[in-house]
Amino acid sequence: MLQVLYSGTTRELELSGTRPGLLALGQLLRGKAGSRGLSENGRPFPYERSLSEVAFREDPERDTVSIVTDGRILRIQGGRQALDVLADNLEGFASDADASHHCHIESTTCDYIATESDPLVIAFMS
Repeated sequence: MLQVLYSGTTRELELSGTRPGLLALGQLLRGKAGSRGLSENGRPFPYERSLSEVAFREDPERDTVSIVTDGRILRIQGGRQALDVLADNLEGFASDADASHHCHIESTTCDYIATESDPLVIAFMS
């Protein structure tokens, strides 16, 4: 199970899920392209809305990964190496993190994330 919540004010995204859901997304990112429906949250507080889908594609012209909101879709696209680093981070978090922890993935701290990306927080669903 996965959900993505979005704040239009801060542009921050929260990707939260169960351990198996986050691990499955990491594996999905290792392909060339794909999408997955998301669980929608009718009360996304403190965020403003819940997204309905995550879609990604490999772009051999890019060295970084772009993570942006497009309507109700979270779009992830980037070069193979950068997508693999993102997948590694998702899978590592899902496998090793304590259930109360979260992880920030943004261009200011991760050199494989494109500057146009929305800030992303990865967490476990509560």
